[in-house]
Amino acid sequence: MKKTRNYLAGYSLPELLLVLSILGVLFSISTINLFGSYHKNTLNTTVATFISDLKHQQTKAMAGDNEGQSNNDDYGTYFPPDGLSYILFKGSTYDPAEPTNFQVRLNGDLQFSSILVPGSEIIFAQGNGEILNYNAGFDNITVRNIRTDETKTIRINQVGTIINIY
Repeated sequence: MKKTRNYLAGYSLPELLLVLSILGVLFSISTINLFGSYHKNTLNTTVATFISDLKHQQTKAMAGDNEGQSNNDDYGTYFPPDGLSYILFKGSTYDPAEPTNFQVRLNGDLQFSSILVPGSEIIFAQGNGEILNYNAGFDNITVRNIRTDETKTIRINQVGTIINIY
């Protein structure tokens, strides 16, 4: 009669620890790389959304969108002093008491670091969509990621066209 040994199948503790430590190192390296691209994408996405909102306000002014009111009006974007949001509004000036204002908050890592537009607002004229309060020396807005210190500056011309993003 042949004698067989009964071994328990499986991995030993040192083998398991080695595999888990290798996986831990790989996970930490990939996490570090993913966070860098997250912060970069957050800034790019916010700038794209902001430009889209500006274009939408301009289109509403040009098309005569009256939002259920009897008359057409100008549309604009206002930048509060805290630099953490922007407000889309209807009319030739920003009125904080207006219930139709729409506030867009920036991601927690982002802020407007420089708002060089007259009166901290961009107003698109009814009918042609040109910027009413345009001043050639004051035509850019800078968004900054406070974690990475990366910035994107948006320049806009008198007719409301984005002429440069750098």
